[in-house]
Amino acid sequence: MAGGDPHAVAAADLPRLRLPYVDGLITIDRVRRTPGSPVCPVPAGDPSAGHQVTRVEFVAADPGQAARTAVALVETADLTAVAVHARFAPVVSTALAVCFAGRLHDARTARGLASRVVVADHRPELAGAAAGTAVGAAASGSLVRLPHIVAVHHRPDGERGPQGGPKGSAGVTDRVVWEIMSAAQYRAWLGGLLGPAGDALERHLGGLLALAGLVRARWAQVPRHDEVLQALRGGPLTIGAVYRHPGLLLAVAAALGDREA
Repeated sequence: MAGGDPHAVAAADLPRLRLPYVDGLITIDRVRRTPGSPVCPVPAGDPSAGHQVTRVEFVAADPGQAARTAVALVETADLTAVAVHARFAPVVSTALAVCFAGRLHDARTARGLASRVVVADHRPELAGAAAGTAVGAAASGSLVRLPHIVAVHHRPDGERGPQGGPKGSAGVTDRVVWEIMSAAQYRAWLGGLLGPAGDALERHLGGLLALAGLVRARWAQVPRHDEVLQALRGGPLTIGAVYRHPGLLLAVAAALGDREA
């Protein structure tokens, strides 16, 4: 998989957002402060010169066009990321989407991939778009939605784990953050993999969330336990892993039973 997606976030790292009760776009822009910078300038000799800051702004947008507008805006305005926000989305979902977008941008940059990221704090309904599926379903000019499994670590103390979260399963919630890609971005992310067929990934997303928790807790009751651990190579369950081993992991997710993701 060509992604290298982050998968764990400490709850303490989630941004505190104050948003109006309207649909819109959250723009995320990392800028370096310099005396001549058009954004966040500093006086010459200021000790904060050269430091990077993140600007987060909100603009209202029509929900029917928000996803396509976000994909265009992140490129034309040279932004780090854009999060599509629905007014009904819980605050924690929005904060997680914004935080994850930055992590995803960094991971893509490190891998030399296109790093302009668009995420959503809800399952986006995309007119004429495809769910994350086999590459042939992503027609040129269409948009693709892809769910990422993200572990949110709530416990602020104890031994530290990935991305600042604690190790172990206590105080961890598995959540979904949706990414929106162009067909070209999706093909690059696939890196030659075919992935799940049809809408299988989304149909079994609830079971995958359950499996993610069981894997992290090292439960021996995981169906096809040894095969699953071997496929994951000792790591967490990510959507990248599902694309590498769709038959095995989706079958296990189905056996665990699907629930609302």
